[in-house]
Amino acid sequence: MAVLLALCSWASGTLADNTSDEFDVYIQGLQAGRLSLVTQTKGSGYAARILLRTTGLAAKLLRYRFEATVQGRSHNGHHRPVHYSEKSDTGKRQTDKTITYVNGLAKVTQSKKRKPHWLKPKSQRNRLDPLTATYELLRDRPKDTLCQQSLKLFDGARAVDIILADPKSDRKGITCRGRYKRVGGFSEAEMSKGVSFPFKLTYVPVPNGDYQVQSLKIETLRGRASFLRR
Repeated sequence: MAVLLALCSWASGTLADNTSDEFDVYIQGLQAGRLSLVTQTKGSGYAARILLRTTGLAAKLLRYRFEATVQGRSHNGHHRPVHYSEKSDTGKRQTDKTITYVNGLAKVTQSKKRKPHWLKPKSQRNRLDPLTATYELLRDRPKDTLCQQSLKLFDGARAVDIILADPKSDRKGITCRGRYKRVGGFSEAEMSKGVSFPFKLTYVPVPNGDYQVQSLKIETLRGRASFLRR
């Protein structure tokens, strides 16, 4: 499964500061797709939109498309989603999901039939939706805030913790070591295949003085996946 986003204009014209990030995606060294992310912020409000799909030869072998949007508010440097929605299409099956948040609690509506091992939303207060977590992971940052992210994610069924630490500098930039850890909502079979997955996030300086993600490399059950900025 790989990834791309090419976005049209945002429906709401009230959020002013726009950013756009685009990455080529490689699976075991082979180019498989593209990831692009558009975010818009104004004051304490934020919105993001993403579209993921296989491209090139990978798209001929495996069709996959994923779209998601989120709107939320930020407070004291922390993002809090208000409404999240997603749609996916594998060519054989289409699914959709929405999550609304009230006082940090998620209310989930989705087309998939609930599985017994999935977590109950009421037990996952103040966890982020997948897109807000992606935005937090990939957005530009001041140098003194690098490698400090600690993200708690809940996708409506499963919970994951993402932690970065251990900054290392070289001529090219700064690299953080990270860990993607399955917390709950996975089946016993899924957990037996792996609970914790290491990754590296590399930043480079940009003209405004911040640091921008140049690459993300993670070890997955299918080998290394790499996201390289275009």
